[in-house]
Amino acid sequence: MLLLVAASHGLLVGSPVCTMHRPCSVHMNGGKGFGGGEATRDPEPTAVDPSDPKGKQQAIHKAESFADYLARRNGGATPASAVAPAAAAAAPAGTEVETVIAWQPAALSKVAEALQLTPKEDYAADCGYDAFSIGDAAGSITSFEGPGAPNVAWCSGLLLKGGDTARSALTAFCGPLTDVPHLVASAGVSDGGIDLYIDWRPRADAAYDPAFATLENYPEPTDRNMFAQGSNRKDFAAAFYTEDAAAWRAELLALDGASANEPLSAAAMATLSGGPLLIDMRLPLTEAAAAAASDACAAAVDRWLGWMTSAGEMKRELAAGAKQTATYARDTKVRANHYGFLLKRYTAAYGEAEGASLAAADAGPLDEAYVGGAS
Repeated sequence: MLLLVAASHGLLVGSPVCTMHRPCSVHMNGGKGFGGGEATRDPEPTAVDPSDPKGKQQAIHKAESFADYLARRNGGATPASAVAPAAAAAAPAGTEVETVIAWQPAALSKVAEALQLTPKEDYAADCGYDAFSIGDAAGSITSFEGPGAPNVAWCSGLLLKGGDTARSALTAFCGPLTDVPHLVASAGVSDGGIDLYIDWRPRADAAYDPAFATLENYPEPTDRNMFAQGSNRKDFAAAFYTEDAAAWRAELLALDGASANEPLSAAAMATLSGGPLLIDMRLPLTEAAAAAASDACAAAVDRWLGWMTSAGEMKRELAAGAKQTATYARDTKVRANHYGFLLKRYTAAYGEAEGASLAAADAGPLDEAYVGGAS
């Protein structure tokens, strides 16, 4: 696995390749571009005026539903079982495991339906991870995209269960039409405890530092760059990282038996594009903690979906041109660094070769070319 450091940006840039299953090549988008795709948030198609030469282009076309897609892909299986056709076998003993990962199928279905995402089933299948096994655990990855109005560059749902391990995750990287944060949510069981990770990753440099608990704790700006970072922090706090969201995070960190993992340094936060409400914690393997972790992931998805479906009302749309191009360029590096983040976690949990392949399949293609994207 070749990982290159882009010194000019201080960012990890990787080229993911699936090594244990079928080769998983990084490839380009199949011709759909942001601002030009057929997908829409409105599942009801509109009529096409045959006398209007632009009628077909401007109409809202009927998209395949998430349930229809799952039924087609799995020969009529129900959506809940189809999202993870292999993950139902060999579950660890205890209802806690089932509870920890219970949120994911419904959350993934909700996102795909609400945003009218397009299944991207070929990518995980090419990697051999649409249905797979690791040791005693069986799992699946289901992926989507939403060029155009949905504004989703990549959405991935991971389920893995069996033996003494379980993992559920939902990741969504937004397109450059808005500055809604990316979503990363994961809950699982390992080493006799529950792992919970949630982050809404910002779309512009805000220089977040876990050492500063509030905006008021940050030092006064001494140059133009610091001033811009401070302005971004204030803007994002008002729109996304609100007092209500911060209070919700504090309640999670205060759960019985909860322990936060070591906070990231400012440099690590910048590389990851970590948000100020990032949650990385362990919980005891109890039914109450399992329910809390599952509910937290579902709530994180709901909050993000609310931003996505009301981005226009929130005035979070980005003007075409330099702003979208700069956001796309930054997102490209953030997605590459997310692959590095998954690579570290998955290799630690499942071994170097299997972890690298799983990270590549979950992270998705990293060089997709969208209309309006930076070169």
